[in-house]
Amino acid sequence: MRMRAILEHHLQVPGGPSFEVVDCRPSFTRGREARSLFQYDVKLRDADGREWNELVSGVAYGGQRTGKVWEKLKPADEDGPGELSIRRVAYVPDLDLILQVFPFDHGLPALEPLMAGTLAGLAAPIMGRFGSGDWQLDQWQSESVRYRVDLRASVRLTVRAKESHSGSVSERRFFAKVYGGRDQAERAWTVQQDLAVAVRAASAPFGLAPLVAYLPDARVLVQDEVQALSLPHIIRRADPETVAEAVRRAARAIAALHRLSITAPEHRLELDRTDPARLRRTADILRNSRPDLAGVVAEIERQINDGLDAIGKLPAVPIHGDLKPAHVLLEEERVVLIDLDKFAAGEPMLDVTNLLMPLRRERKTRLAGTSLARVFAKEYFAHVPPAWEQRLAPLYAWAVLSEATAFAASPRKNLPDVKNNRPQRREQRVDVLVEEARAMLAGEA
Repeated sequence: MRMRAILEHHLQVPGGPSFEVVDCRPSFTRGREARSLFQYDVKLRDADGREWNELVSGVAYGGQRTGKVWEKLKPADEDGPGELSIRRVAYVPDLDLILQVFPFDHGLPALEPLMAGTLAGLAAPIMGRFGSGDWQLDQWQSESVRYRVDLRASVRLTVRAKESHSGSVSERRFFAKVYGGRDQAERAWTVQQDLAVAVRAASAPFGLAPLVAYLPDARVLVQDEVQALSLPHIIRRADPETVAEAVRRAARAIAALHRLSITAPEHRLELDRTDPARLRRTADILRNSRPDLAGVVAEIERQINDGLDAIGKLPAVPIHGDLKPAHVLLEEERVVLIDLDKFAAGEPMLDVTNLLMPLRRERKTRLAGTSLARVFAKEYFAHVPPAWEQRLAPLYAWAVLSEATAFAASPRKNLPDVKNNRPQRREQRVDVLVEEARAMLAGEA
């Protein structure tokens, strides 16, 4: 109730139409010493009863920084496009908090003009994708795909253009990413360029979304939309034989990525999940949350450490870093990998594990009693060094143990497959995950 009152008071346009906040639900929060971020899904109603939705974000920085940022932003709610029914940005002195209404984001200044189709420097490369001729922008539609205040945004662009001489009209789609830091944008651009060269040189069985534009000052990277089906889409809708072949193709593509001749960037610290101290912290959290599982968790932890000690450390190879079924697209002739922002040199089984976990839980499609995870693993390990296969069990068990810990330690979080977060369902899910980790280490999975 307090946040609803705060939004009503501070987001009203002086002298403008009044509105009330009908609903206000948090959708994202992140708090650290130097920066606190949140997002709210807000429903508004004006005096005539018209209702509409807004995404309102908030940022607060440590020390005097919030006030200094606000001093620079004061005119921002006066120079926005069109007549405003709600302020684009406001300051809440009592909370030392800046409120922003999407798509305004002072940390992502290119987002608002990108959504409006007015981002400087983007029209020419976009029009260039329509081919030869004098193509002029006819219509621009934008849809937010993913947004995290002050951090990053992904936008789907649908652009219609008209050729001035022939009068022909064409439509194309693109994906644009806005990065919170210039180093992040530069890294993404460099990775995409280097990967494209390496993939062509190796004639690898996978491709990438073609690059369209990179605007370093705006921290924006644009790629063509890939006209292909995602792996989850195929799994849900195709027949078992087609699904199995799609999974095999995906396995060959990931194996090729892991063996690609390219110098990948160093692994980012937050992705380094092979530190025994990190495993101990995960196991301790689970033991504290579920004392009844302390014995089996300790045994799983021991077996994981023994397994990792036995296989030693593998020299880092190129990995996706954020691999999941939705990041694998399939065309008739090739597999396309997308969302490679976390591409790095690292442990290949991190990628394999990230893909196998959702495939193992896919109950809808099975081929002759064989799970899709087994189909993927069999094909993948046929195309990589034999020694890699023994790395899977301890790292998969570790990933499953981490998931169990998240369920056990986050009773209020909206976790998948746990309706209404009922404690009994949550405990059952933890039990299943712990048994899955144990079975994998025992060779029974």
